Amino acid sequence: MSFRRTTTALVAAALSTTAAIAAAPTASAGTVYEICADSLYVRTQPAGVIIGTLFRGEHFELSRYSEKGWAEGYAMGHVNQRGWVQGGWFC
Repeated sequence: MSFRRTTTALVAAALSTTAAIAAAPTASAGTVYEICADSLYVRTQPAGVIIGTLFRGEHFELSRYSEKGWAEGYAMGHVNQRGWVQGGWFC
């Protein structure tokens, strides 16, 4: 195989892998996630009133993401109620 064909094949493979990774969701609804942050406020709405705090190792059942990066769901542990957390802190 020529250098040009090999390079073209490698670039095509890299692009298809990148597209597959970009299309994959980082979190899916109905899944229970572990919190990776040291602490994470649970709020009544995005940027709303704080109703509790989740700590590293506690769990959150995701219902949906907002377009601004907030996650709605059920905060387990001592919070034990529905609320919103900043997205991106799940293991």
